[in-house]
Amino acid sequence: MKPLPWLSTAALIFCLLLQCPSAVAEHPSRKVISVDVLGPYSSSQEQELLFGLRQAMEQKYDLGLKQNLLFWQKQHNWASYINNSEADYIITVGQEALELVLQERPSRPVIALMNTADSIELLRQNPHDNLYAITHEQPLLRYFALIKSLNIYQAQTATFFRQNDSHMKSRYQQMARFFNLPYKSLMVEPKLKTLDAINQLKSCCRIMLHDTDRIYPPGRSRKSLLYNSYRHRVVVIGNSPSMLQEGAMLALFSKPYTIGEQTADLIYQIENGQVKERYQYPNTFVLDANRRIAGLLGFSELTLGELIGQIEMLENVYYEMEQ
Repeated sequence: MKPLPWLSTAALIFCLLLQCPSAVAEHPSRKVISVDVLGPYSSSQEQELLFGLRQAMEQKYDLGLKQNLLFWQKQHNWASYINNSEADYIITVGQEALELVLQERPSRPVIALMNTADSIELLRQNPHDNLYAITHEQPLLRYFALIKSLNIYQAQTATFFRQNDSHMKSRYQQMARFFNLPYKSLMVEPKLKTLDAINQLKSCCRIMLHDTDRIYPPGRSRKSLLYNSYRHRVVVIGNSPSMLQEGAMLALFSKPYTIGEQTADLIYQIENGQVKERYQYPNTFVLDANRRIAGLLGFSELTLGELIGQIEMLENVYYEMEQ
């Protein structure tokens, strides 16, 4: 996970909280939940996430939080610590941390955070005992609701897939049919140059949906793809603020702080036997735009507030029809 520049204030507050154990001692009657947190390394995203978790636990549920931070890239004895710890929960940050912990077959509940949306779908199909998860990636539904809300005269949308992603392709096609949107799955080999992907895109579609990093993760290839998409007047909808800097017109994403708040809700539900959904998408989202790109592509009057309202309305319609 790359650090985000706007997290510095929350990160500072978080660090001060970690250095101040009296935050729990001030409330001797407060129940304290202890967690072992395993991530790759200390990052501003993780700090913001855990700050949101602590604040929500204390302010919303009057629960204390005791955290022990472990980093699998730097601490070779993390597995021994996890296996001998008496903490109430194990929290993993990132997909790799989750996979490493599952190899240890822990007896305590595991809460996986910042894992992929694909893993959420797999877990819903094959549930694991004592495993809960909240992804930072937005549900596919919200991206298609955004595309529908843009109302680009039924312009065709494209997403890139590998040849063996047939199950994922069907999910996208089903969502496009629900919203009555023209849609095309484009097959690419990410290890090759992006020229083939760009040629396929410009010849068929006006919109490119990049909702996950499974095909083109952050790096030179993605930058080239976004630059050339803009050159060919393709509207790119991305999944992170960094994509706006690289040429995407819109980005739909989560803030780590709100994932931390949602984690506090999940822990409270587990403690009280009230869990309705063990594998969750973010409850909230942020929509941001690159105004310069939007103006050059003919969307100078873009109103984010109206788009957010449309997304929320269409999301409600979808769930009402699914019931």
